[in-house]
Amino acid sequence: MSPPKQKILLLSFPKSIPMQIAIYAILVILMSNLNPLVDLVFHPEIAYWGKEHVIVGGVTGFIAFAVFGFLLLYVRNLQDALTKITSLESILPICSNCKKIRKPNSAPSEQGSWQEIEPYITDNTSSKLSHGVCPECFAVLYPGVMIKEYGSPKVRTP
Repeated sequence: MSPPKQKILLLSFPKSIPMQIAIYAILVILMSNLNPLVDLVFHPEIAYWGKEHVIVGGVTGFIAFAVFGFLLLYVRNLQDALTKITSLESILPICSNCKKIRKPNSAPSEQGSWQEIEPYITDNTSSKLSHGVCPECFAVLYPGVMIKEYGSPKVRTP
């Protein structure tokens, strides 16, 4: 039984890139026009395209462009991480004998639905694998050789 899906409302940002760009542009334009809009409502005698409004709007727009740009990149990075985490948190069926993993959403009886664990990990994570032999297996595979911590292996004497 799989755990219940949790919906995170903070990261419910649109996934389509054109929609993200549209929201980004609207926010930057709104922020750069905020000062003239407030003055238009509370001080109608000040010109909307006055020199001060253009300077303040330009600086505010530049800062909003940078801040919202970093925020957009951060949210997209978080969405990618969340997608990867949810895919890696799922229960993986693994063969108790050969340690092959069944591919997600595949029938257990199909021959091509099982794959080695190493390619699965390297394909689905940023991890790189290196092979070695643990001390217990080393003792079974090489009964006459003793592991020395630093240096060359020594032969065991019974």
